[in-house]
Amino acid sequence: MDNFDSLTISIATVNSSLAGPSSQGINVPALLRKCGVDPRLLNYPQARIPVQQFIQLCRLSSGQLNDEQYGLLEKPQRLGTYRAIAINVVHGKNLGEALKRYVDVSNLFENSFEFSLNTSHRRTELIITRRPAMKVANNFAVESALMIAHRFSSWLINERIALQGVYIDYPSPPFNEYNYLFYGAPVLSNQDHSAIAFDTAYLERPVVQNESELENYLQHAPAKLYLPLDESGQLSLQVRQMLSDLPNSLISNTALRDTSAMLGISSDTLRRRLKREGTNFQTIRANIRRELAIHYLASSTDTIESIAYKTGYTEPGAFIRAFKNWTGYTPLKFRKLLQN
Repeated sequence: MDNFDSLTISIATVNSSLAGPSSQGINVPALLRKCGVDPRLLNYPQARIPVQQFIQLCRLSSGQLNDEQYGLLEKPQRLGTYRAIAINVVHGKNLGEALKRYVDVSNLFENSFEFSLNTSHRRTELIITRRPAMKVANNFAVESALMIAHRFSSWLINERIALQGVYIDYPSPPFNEYNYLFYGAPVLSNQDHSAIAFDTAYLERPVVQNESELENYLQHAPAKLYLPLDESGQLSLQVRQMLSDLPNSLISNTALRDTSAMLGISSDTLRRRLKREGTNFQTIRANIRRELAIHYLASSTDTIESIAYKTGYTEPGAFIRAFKNWTGYTPLKFRKLLQN
């Protein structure tokens, strides 16, 4: 997608982003009018404006404040800070090395957030912890930092990272944009810390971007952050769609052969082409299972046994073990967290 014509964002999110400029004496109504936004809309949190206007507002706010975090943190994050971090990060060999650089360099600035990585065999969390006695003017700063970490990481490997969960250390606000910001990943509020969680296997993905591509990316910041990211290569997306549409594809032992036949290629060719896109058939099918499981737990009253069957498991125990590997929680505990 090359433009923002169909993308909008809530006025509630816009209002949150303006907490910094407002507290520092910036004429917010004038700022909004420069972007073509009627300031009276701030009184209607359910209203929406085009994302393109919001991006222009972000640029004006950061420019007037000389602060890439819009005055929301203890110290201004001077223009050029993200560039300094990104130039270091883009030289990582793989995503694991890149994220370690991201954490280490970000922490050098000693602002309101401390970043860390927590990695286990199947699950990695990029964690944001608030530093004691340091200001965070609005929780939009947390959401923005998590979104940037996720989308920039995905850009580095040219593949949208499927999030197992998003964790925030405060109550979810009304009229939030979590479905858009985090691609429908489950968001758990009132947690001990804020974080994004994903499969550890992503850490082995090679960084495919370079400094030249980075300059183009930064030149259009923050626009690139608000455009949708493809989940993977074209064939991977095609296979994902076929598996989602095929009856019983999640449980069938012949799913690989059936999908190959529909594409008019051999199973070996499909394996090779998926490998070139940095994935494989089993990973795509597992991702669909995970996303379906989260969907059913969040939006239905189906039993755990029923959800296990719907997601391709022949017995609940295997499903429960797999789900705990994906999210760190049992399905029942995860459902209770969502309900709370």
